[in-house]
Amino acid sequence: MPHRYSIGVLAIFVLAGCDQSTAPADIIDEAAVAQFAEAVSESSDVHLPSLGSLLRATRKAIQATDGGHEEAIRHFRAARRLAAASEDSIEAGNDEAGRTLANRSRHRTLSGIVATLGSEAVEQAVAGSAAGLDRLQGHLAGRDVAGRVATRLARIGEIVAAADTKLAAGELVAALHRALTAAKGIRQLSPRYRARRLIARATDLLDRATAAVGDAPTEEEATAIGRAGRLLGVARDEFEARHNQRALAAAQRSRRLSWGVVQGRATDAG
Repeated sequence: MPHRYSIGVLAIFVLAGCDQSTAPADIIDEAAVAQFAEAVSESSDVHLPSLGSLLRATRKAIQATDGGHEEAIRHFRAARRLAAASEDSIEAGNDEAGRTLANRSRHRTLSGIVATLGSEAVEQAVAGSAAGLDRLQGHLAGRDVAGRVATRLARIGEIVAAADTKLAAGELVAALHRALTAAKGIRQLSPRYRARRLIARATDLLDRATAAVGDAPTEEEATAIGRAGRLLGVARDEFEARHNQRALAAAQRSRRLSWGVVQGRATDAG
């Protein structure tokens, strides 16, 4: 069932700059918020959704059956082609076209997940993001939160509410997109944590992609793996330089390319 999240509870966040005579005495800074957001991201009872975990579940579901996932496979193949085209555009210096193609690739990927796992997976994703936000709100209730953090938390609340609305309307791909966006927003309250985790996942996926193609990659696969490796190197360098957002962006692009190879081999074999 939809979570029926209410934006009204966002009033618990007290924006910085309010009248100090009426502000709560308990103050929490950005570092403390980041630390708790990291704990929420790791919590076993919150089940904050992630694209990686959904893709792994999707791959297992496709491999466990003998056919029957043709629609999902078409979506994933299209997503792989769009991701490669996005990288072509970015390397050619056309970042705007690259972002557009990347967004189209993501939509295809989410469509493939929904086609495979159905509405239950979307319901769980929306509930997981709502639970993560509820946990944050419970921790921060009655505390004075920095204005920038409070604004970000309010935005996450709006996205969770939108996910719930889309789910109730049966718009499953849109609901899943918003649930994942909200979860990403929670994780990005601690950008260094997210960068570290994403680099680790991108490294694992690159290893899996390399093993999947063995000594006989197609030209498309060889190009994707080469790009993924270069981007992973960039991500590690940016992380060491404490440029967390740049590290995140490079690791995400690397992960997307490697996953395209892994998923492509799995669907082609099916």
